[in-house]
Amino acid sequence: MTLKKMLLANSVISVLGSLALLLMPGSILDLLGMTDKATEKLLLQFFGAELLGAGLLTLFALNTKELRSQRGLTLSFFIADGIAFIVALGGLLSGAMNLLGWILALVFLLLTIGFGYFQFVA
Repeated sequence: MTLKKMLLANSVISVLGSLALLLMPGSILDLLGMTDKATEKLLLQFFGAELLGAGLLTLFALNTKELRSQRGLTLSFFIADGIAFIVALGGLLSGAMNLLGWILALVFLLLTIGFGYFQFVA
């Protein structure tokens, strides 16, 4: 896999995920077995807006050739996705999310591994 494909995959996952969070937060909460309160919906929509920003950032950076920019992107997403994986794992282990939460944890883990590869190996 190339860095361009990794950034594209991150863009697709982030933009589609953000649209789901922005447009149907209650349904997402229900799928994960979480409560469906107004404050939780609002927080999920804020997260969706930030996720949209991350997805657009990687989409617009697909063709960057500058090494410093690439390294900054890969390190940033490596850290962010790693933290998101830990948060998702904590939510699963505490019982805050149902078994579908494993899909989220797996996505964040794969993104962490991918960005880690481009940051530290490639």
